[in-house]
Amino acid sequence: MRKGVYLFAAVIMLMLSCKPSVPTSVIQPDDMEDMLFDYHISRAMAHQSEPANERDIRNREYILAMLRKHNVSEAEFDSALLYYYSHVDYLKRIYDGVNERLANEAKALGAKVGAIGRYSQYSATGDTANIWKDATDVMLMPYPTMNRFDFEVKADTSFHKGDAFMFQFMTEYLWQVGMKEATICLISKYEGDSIIQSYNQVAVSGIAQVRVPVYREGRLKEMKGFIYLGDGGDETDTRKMMFVSQIQLIRFHQKQSDNEPSTNGAQKKDSLQRAADFNGPAHDSLRFRTIGRRVGGTPVPPHRGAPANGVAHGPDNP
Repeated sequence: MRKGVYLFAAVIMLMLSCKPSVPTSVIQPDDMEDMLFDYHISRAMAHQSEPANERDIRNREYILAMLRKHNVSEAEFDSALLYYYSHVDYLKRIYDGVNERLANEAKALGAKVGAIGRYSQYSATGDTANIWKDATDVMLMPYPTMNRFDFEVKADTSFHKGDAFMFQFMTEYLWQVGMKEATICLISKYEGDSIIQSYNQVAVSGIAQVRVPVYREGRLKEMKGFIYLGDGGDETDTRKMMFVSQIQLIRFHQKQSDNEPSTNGAQKKDSLQRAADFNGPAHDSLRFRTIGRRVGGTPVPPHRGAPANGVAHGPDNP
């Protein structure tokens, strides 16, 4: 019996020792973390360049300086990025380290901690709850089948009339040329088939937030949405990636005494918060509308290269 236990333990150890690792031909995770940290510092320095029309030139110079510092060619760097794109578990650990170092660097310079950490301690229950159950980290590239992340949230008995929602995440662009162009779209369907559509663009690295306002006419039945990454009008085969991390969907139960007006049949402005660094979010406009009691929705038109598995249409899935 004891001999069998030893044999079983030996097999387990052998299996663990055979766990695949990063090939030696690929930049190793610790080195990749150092490079990506310097990469984002370089982009931040280029962003401060004046005049603005020279920022792309400065960005290129800073990135090349970073590559020279680490004695790595652009081809090797891009090849490593493609490898880690297909191994998101490695990339998540790398970016966890990068983000922690960037946050520590920002705090050392007197910046405030990013707002996305404000809701990290919340569970899936309570008046304020993080109800996100899907993947929290996604890598997108502006090519078909890799340029879009779709999701769906089904409501349960814990949802109330008058709930508000906030969808938020961190973005890190790894972009060589062209405009950065990501779209967030949320379609919220309520009792009575009323629909609120919220959407906006994300063109910088940092915090992205989209709010779904208070709706008092019925409980949420379901929420569908997507994050779509466009090619910025440049179809060349250059470095274009967006790493999405720390995805959260925060639900806020509202007090009945809250004086915020209903959005039924009305239009109203909210905010999209995003930041290029960890100095707190900056406000931008968020567009949304209540489509009302009708069959079918009118979500953002699919972009070039978007796969066909977008937000569904029809009487049952507006």
